[in-house]
Amino acid sequence: MSHQHNERAVTATAIDDARAQWELRAYRRIEYVPGTEYSRQEIVRRNEYITAAYAEMYLRRPNVFTWAGMAALTSAAVGRGMYLMQLLRASRLGFLLGLFPNEVATVEQMLGVGNLAVFTDIYWQHMAYDAGGLAELQRIYEAGRLNQQAWEAWQQIDQGKRTNDQALIWAGNAGLLYFEQKEVLQPAVYDQHLPIWQVVSAWINSPILGHYESITSFLQGANLGDFQTRWQWIEQSMLPRWKRLAQLRAERVERELHTLLIGGAPFSIPGIPVAKLLGQGMYKPLRTSTLGR
Repeated sequence: MSHQHNERAVTATAIDDARAQWELRAYRRIEYVPGTEYSRQEIVRRNEYITAAYAEMYLRRPNVFTWAGMAALTSAAVGRGMYLMQLLRASRLGFLLGLFPNEVATVEQMLGVGNLAVFTDIYWQHMAYDAGGLAELQRIYEAGRLNQQAWEAWQQIDQGKRTNDQALIWAGNAGLLYFEQKEVLQPAVYDQHLPIWQVVSAWINSPILGHYESITSFLQGANLGDFQTRWQWIEQSMLPRWKRLAQLRAERVERELHTLLIGGAPFSIPGIPVAKLLGQGMYKPLRTSTLGR
């Protein structure tokens, strides 16, 4: 099926469905058409677009869209992971991480799958809220097109915004994060490949700026693929670090996210420890024509 045919089918589906309309706008933001097969290079480029979209959304309302800021840093780390896997696959050096060649390919694929799965599930919600407020999400929820957990999280965020209660805003954003980790990433990325995630757990650092910690540093022998352990790491270590950074070093965060938005070095933000291995200039800006879609 052609790219144009797929796009027409998606557009037709969206005509009478508010959620589908927002999803279509989100897809256009990253030049994605469901049902289309993409090459490795296109998936890496899509990661760059996803990272930039999250960064742009956070910068719109940094005191409200805290999930998006953390997601931008995480997506950038995912992009570095994909570059690393491509390097290991091409050089056949996967054994350095304890991976067989087919496992290197699996990790690369799962990074791309997870990156897209989270974006397609959550970004349209941010677009809808940014444009139409809680009323727009309520309309979608009452049509049976928004998950109950996500709806409750957005209610917290909106109440916190209206009452200037940052604790409520952070709690709501944490609710979105919990849902994405448990209901989206766990079945899509982790459940089928737990032994592989165990092998690479020590190599994957927190994406938060200055937070040089892996899940195995947090808890010896931990498996990144295990939801309960991963959430413990996120909730007790990563989230508090992100909250302090966003609140106390806001200028630094905004400067780094602007780098992701307009283009910059792919390894300028700590994550997977291969900082100077693959060179510069991997991120590209979104074309301005896509920003209003």
